[in-house]
Amino acid sequence: MLDADLIAYYDAEARGGHRTIHGDLRHQLREQFAAELRTADCTHLVDVGAGPGLDTAEWQGDGFEVVGLDLAHENVRRMHERDLPAVTGSLYTLPFRTHSFDALWTMSTFVHVPHARFDEAITEMIRVVRPGGLLGIGTWGGQDFEGVPEFGDIRPYRFFSLAAHDRWHDMLAAHAIVTSFDSYVLPEPAPWHYQFAVLQV
Repeated sequence: MLDADLIAYYDAEARGGHRTIHGDLRHQLREQFAAELRTADCTHLVDVGAGPGLDTAEWQGDGFEVVGLDLAHENVRRMHERDLPAVTGSLYTLPFRTHSFDALWTMSTFVHVPHARFDEAITEMIRVVRPGGLLGIGTWGGQDFEGVPEFGDIRPYRFFSLAAHDRWHDMLAAHAIVTSFDSYVLPEPAPWHYQFAVLQV
């Protein structure tokens, strides 16, 4: 049911053309991660929860070999319209072979993963990254919360799952080496913070 609601929401969002730019923090984090990937000689990555492919296009423009994956068919269709390599799929069953990529990038995707399914999701993401590869993971958090807040103009409302900083760090560290972990206070949606971590397989 949660996945069906997310597909319906993000298909509607894509049809409405609501997501066309990313904020400064997103660009900053992507550039920092790109520098780490170059240092680690990581050239092939997957963008999980790619949406309409804004980051996917930037990765490609920076010379990385990238494929975008999204749950919403409309987002994947829009990526194909821009000649971006993209597939439809679930982060719980990624349609890729084990160790297919040097790295993985996923932003604001875990915010829709229930805590009860976190281990399942992170294990699957790690599976497709080669040993020694890197994962850049951004999500909303700063407090423990799970539920369906009623905000925004698109229906159905989305399920959100957040974790306090220490808890989120420990959840990640149970599966891979956390090489960096930072949190950012943004004006919206208060009182949520943005968390960004780099993991090494």
